[in-house]
Formats: sequence, C-alpha cells, structure tokens
Amino acid sequence: MSEQNITKAERKRLKKEKKMQEREQIRSQFEKKKKMKSIRNYSILFLLLVGIAAFFYIKSIPPENAPIIRINPSTYDFGIVSQAEGTVSTIVSIYNNGNEDLILNDMSTSCACTSASIVYNGVEGPEFGMASHGTNPKGWSVIIPPGDSAQLKISYDPNVHKELRGAVSRIVFIESNDPMHGTKEVRINVVQTN
Repeated sequence: MSEQNITKAERKRLKKEKKMQEREQIRSQFEKKKKMKSIRNYSILFLLLVGIAAFFYIKSIPPENAPIIRINPSTYDFGIVSQAEGTVSTIVSIYNNGNEDLILNDMSTSCACTSASIVYNGVEGPEFGMASHGTNPKGWSVIIPPGDSAQLKISYDPNVHKELRGAVSRIVFIESNDPMHGTKEVRINVVQTN
C-alpha cells in the first residue's frame, strides 16, 4: 500500500498504534527497572540481616578465657508467705562455668523487703538490699574459681510492707566480671497473706 492510498483515518490509527507501542515499551522498561530496584533492595536487606545475625551470634560467644556465671534456679517461688510467720529464706546456686575466676563484686535488690548474701566455702558475706537506700556494702567481692560454685541466700520479709496482699515478685541483681552477662537476675515470687 503506498503512502498516497492511506486514508486519513488509517494514518490516525497507525499513529495511535505507534504511540501505544512506545508507551508499552516505556512501561515495560519502567517495570523492569522497578523490579531490578526491588531485587537490589531485598538483596541489601538480606545482607544487612545476615550481618546483624552474625554480629549477635559472634557477640553471644564468650571469649575463650572468660568466667561464665550460671544461676540455678533463676526463679524461685516461695508460695504463700504469711506476715505472722515472718521472714522466709532460700538458697540458689551460682556456678562458674568458665575458664577464669568469676568475681562477684556487687548485688542489690528491687525492694527493701528482699535481701541477699553470698555464701562461699561455708562463710556468709554481707547482706545486700535495695541500692537506693544507700546501705549496701562497698568494696565487697568474692572470687569463684572455674568449676566451683557459691550459694546465693535470698530472704523475703513480709512485714516490710504490712498492707501488701497477694502476688509479689522481686528481683536480686548480681554484678560480676562475666563479659557476656555482667548483671544477672534472680526472681522470687510470693503470695503474701496475714
């Protein structure tokens, strides 16, 4: 078909088709770029997540020659504690599972009703309570060699808060030279009654 024989309507249709093909080609290129950008962003996100996971994994591995504190049990339930019967106590074990001396150098509790002390080789150390009261011993420490253990004596006095009834949870904070767990917590639970 020669140029002269093409009608005005036909030219218009061909021009419209050409524009549609160009638009489709531009849209296709845009979609391709969008997909590549999305793949790149997901790749960056994936690498970032792998990097973060590797960082925390490496950070969770203690140095070869380090003390490792382990407490068993880390939660103790006294059950029902009555004011009439007074203070209750329990013992939990503190182990050094590392390859260097574990140094316990401070303790505190979350409330004045709770106190704690370390018993090592049959000798009980000073009593620690709530740090904000300012009565905790200063300059205290105990050294637990690798493979050895000590006892943590925890006491709860229901008469400190005479009006308190029901479930109570308190924490003992133990400071040490464990590079992975410088502060460990032991939680006690009681149900306080008359």
